Parts: sequence; C-alpha cells; structure tokens
Amino acid sequence: MIEASSYLPGAFLPLSSVFLAGLTLFSLPVLSAAPCREEASPAPAEQAAPSRQEGLLLVAFGTSHQDATVSYKELEKDMLAHYAPDRLKWSYTSSIIRRKLAGRGTPVPSVEENLEQMARKGIRTLRVQSLHIAPGEEFSRMERQIVSFLARHPDSFDHVFIGRPLLESERDRNEAITALLEHFPAERKKDEAILLMGHGQQEGRCDMVLSDFARELNDRDSLAFFATVEGTRGVAPILEQLKKSGAKTVWLAPFMLVAGDHAKNDLGGDEEDSWASMLRKEGFTVKTHLRGLGENPGIRAVFSRHARTTEDDLMTPKQAH
Repeated sequence: MIEASSYLPGAFLPLSSVFLAGLTLFSLPVLSAAPCREEASPAPAEQAAPSRQEGLLLVAFGTSHQDATVSYKELEKDMLAHYAPDRLKWSYTSSIIRRKLAGRGTPVPSVEENLEQMARKGIRTLRVQSLHIAPGEEFSRMERQIVSFLARHPDSFDHVFIGRPLLESERDRNEAITALLEHFPAERKKDEAILLMGHGQQEGRCDMVLSDFARELNDRDSLAFFATVEGTRGVAPILEQLKKSGAKTVWLAPFMLVAGDHAKNDLGGDEEDSWASMLRKEGFTVKTHLRGLGENPGIRAVFSRHARTTEDDLMTPKQAH
C-alpha cells in the first residue's frame, strides 16, 4: 500500500576516516561529471525482489499540484515490482515545494530525513534514484545532501548506490526519444510539429546534455523541437524554425517528469507570455498534450533500469588507477 507521505498526493565495508575525507572533498565533482556509461542489461538474478534489508529512495524536484502526481504514482507502481512498499520512500529536493506542502498538512520528507528513517528501519543497502531529467543543480543538491549525511553517519548503511538522471547516456537519450515519439497522441498528423518544453537552468549546467537531446530529437523527427523555460535554449529561435518548417499546427508537450505549473501556465496557459499564446499570435493552430514524463512507460523503464543497475556505491572506496 502506498504511504500518504510518499508523494502527495508513498560483508560490511565501513567508511574509514581517510575515505570519508576523500568522499566529502572529491566525490561530488566526480559523480556529477562522470562520463556516461552504457549499462548492461540486468541479469535474471538482478531482477529478483530485493531483501528486507534493501530499500529505494526516489528523489524528485517535487510538485504542489495534486493532479500532477499521477506521474509519481505510475513510477512508484513500476518500482514496487522490485521493492516492498515499506522499503520505498520519496523525497523532494525543492525546499519551496516542501514548505508549501507542509503548510497544507501533507509534508514530504527531505533527502536527509528519509536517510535517517531508512537507516533506523534497518535498511543496509540503499538505492537512491534521481528522477531529475539531467545532472543539473537539483541533482547536485541531492548528491551533496547524501554525502553530507554519510560523512556525519558513516555506519548508517553498508551500501549506498546513486542512480543517475534520465539523460545520462546515449542509450538513455535514444530510449527517451523513442518513448516520446511512440507514445505521442495518434491524432498528430505527419505535417504537424511538436514543441517540447524542458526546464533548463539559468547557469546553463545542463545545456550540453539538452542540446544533444534536442539535436537527436530533430534528427529523428524533423518537425520535433525542444526549448527550455530557463537557460540558453529559449523558445524564440524555435519559433523562427517553426515558421520555416511549413507546419501550420504545433503540439505542445512538457519534457518534465510531471505536468505541473510550467505545463499548465508557461506552456499551455492563456497568459500573453505563454508558449501557446505566442504561437497563436504567429498564426499557428495549437494543440496540447499535457502529460508528465512519468506517465510514459518507456521513460519509466529508463529510470527503473538506472535504479536497478547502478554501480556507483558511495560506501566503497574507489580504486586508484
């Protein structure tokens, strides 16, 4: 049974002092900037249900829109095929959203709060799965919180594995694009364009990852485009490309885990500065597909694979080369 707090709606290797210092000082840059690795398909033994000493922490940015949590519910349903309900927890990295939800009486624990709870439950092997799209600031914040907790509580777990964000490797990118195109509404005609809205970041930390995604998306479907709310991949240049494409109709869809505030207002809203309004002003017919990525089974499969196959164990000292 899904817990109410899950989403709003769900041989021992001790850390030596030398390793702990190295973890605190050097682990984050290595984790965040690690080269993308292709993951092997899980062997049958890896697909077996974990023991009661294994747990999964799902970490998302979060949402205050109750109806948008359908994405979280679908993700949790998939993950429960591998984890007992009381060994699966949720955390939101957005402190603003956590405060808002706490004010409504529906709090969602922080990463550190869940680490403490799961350690007290006797979980010895913990898998933390990021539900972020790319390794930006929210993913780095999650890493810092985990490393800080382990530095202060080195005996809490035997193993702590961190699953990477959605767009970690070329394989991930290919599978994500395939899932998007295959599960797009069948009503879309061949001469109708798609414009996906990503979040992005002002500092542009994810720009290279998102640029690769946008380029391959357009290679796979010449009428599929991608832009972001923040960062350097703004929508203005895409509007010019849409004008040249010959398309008269544009489908708008969020490239975000949930279809929350950005999808409802910045993308498909009636405000003058929404993407839908800007497109209509340019003479396009606008259609919307306001579904979060968590509602797409192909996207969920990528996250599930990351959670089950990651080998980034923070409790095991990295071998010197």
